[in-house]
Amino acid sequence: MPDKKTITYESEFIDTLNQLLRSNKKLAGAKYFLDTTYHYFHLNTMKTRRPKVIVLGNSIPEEYIYAAGKVPFWILGGSLSTASWADDLVPRDTDPVSQSMLGYLMNDKFNLAKEAVIIVPVTCDSTRKIVFLLKRAGYRVITADIPPNKQEPLALYKWVEQMRRLTEELSAYTGHTITRQSLLEASKVTDRARRLMREFLESIKGREHIISDPLRMVIVNSYYYTENITKWCGQLQSLIKEIKALPCCYNASTMRNKPNVLLMGSPVVFPNYKIPFLIQDIGLRICANADILTEKIYLEEVKKTGRKKEDIFQAIAMVHYKGDCSAAYANNKTLYDRVRYQMKTGNMEGVVYHVLKGQIEYDFELAHYEELFSAYGIPVFRLETDYQYQDVEQIRIRMEAFMEMLVQNQYSSGRYKSYSKEKRA
Repeated sequence: MPDKKTITYESEFIDTLNQLLRSNKKLAGAKYFLDTTYHYFHLNTMKTRRPKVIVLGNSIPEEYIYAAGKVPFWILGGSLSTASWADDLVPRDTDPVSQSMLGYLMNDKFNLAKEAVIIVPVTCDSTRKIVFLLKRAGYRVITADIPPNKQEPLALYKWVEQMRRLTEELSAYTGHTITRQSLLEASKVTDRARRLMREFLESIKGREHIISDPLRMVIVNSYYYTENITKWCGQLQSLIKEIKALPCCYNASTMRNKPNVLLMGSPVVFPNYKIPFLIQDIGLRICANADILTEKIYLEEVKKTGRKKEDIFQAIAMVHYKGDCSAAYANNKTLYDRVRYQMKTGNMEGVVYHVLKGQIEYDFELAHYEELFSAYGIPVFRLETDYQYQDVEQIRIRMEAFMEMLVQNQYSSGRYKSYSKEKRA
């Protein structure tokens, strides 16, 4: 008989997937991405899975791992169940992302790291503590310090040297020499994946009524759950074709009066989709996401003209460091510029600023963004939460009040359209 912890773990991701399935009425091709996510999280798969390279977070260039002959197994957090498994390992006020990551690796249900090396980008004190706990438990760990100030003259040099050391240790572990050709092939497939994700998001514009915001998010983030990136790209290309075959409907009655909000701050990670589901339930539309997971798809493509391995190696390192928008940076200009672009090119009417408890770096950034949004007359709704569900109704009440304000703004500006009046006309 499954114990309570097992039942809780499985029901968490299955409940989220079922809710996503119920919202998908028109896109047959979306099922592949839900199946990919299901396969990643399923307990039986976790028990039998033996990844060779595990990556915490998404700040490490995956091109290096593919070039070393391995498929990265990403651990991003997101699970209340795995966070609870690490309760006895970390202080009570540890942020839920770090706690969930640790729970995936140190539990009595499965042993993902039995045959793996774990790559940990060191960005804050929490990740340093995770490294200490993993090494103490006997796991193989490779760390990479991320220089926090991109404006520092030697920052890029330090980053490249960190990546050089990482790839040397990775090659020694995998027994696979990284070559110019393997770097080229890896960058081609990852560039293609990001290009398709951007095309997917573009294909939805004008067709938002056919796909829910949470479903859109899980399709994009299933990139981190696939074991076959080439097949994943092919399936996404087919889904894009399916979407483009459907007619645009800019004035669909179900979408016309939904205020558009930017969701930013702490990234929302599957299976904990309580915030996107709540936003959807009360009648808001997430017109864009701005976080470290989403913004990675907008990385520049790697220049592949270099004749030497070092040219390609440095090009990959530079693209990732320049495009990384982690809140750990002292001056997160990359994300700031991206948000400004979203404001100018989109139809953003409000901002939902999501802060997970313990991730105070996002609160430091908030004041900077509040000035920007205030200048454009865009209201901001800050919510602080964790992976627990007890606060959902409290957040709902506050968010409904925020929505009412956005609707009033629509009335005042003349953007609100009455479907019934148009029908009578």
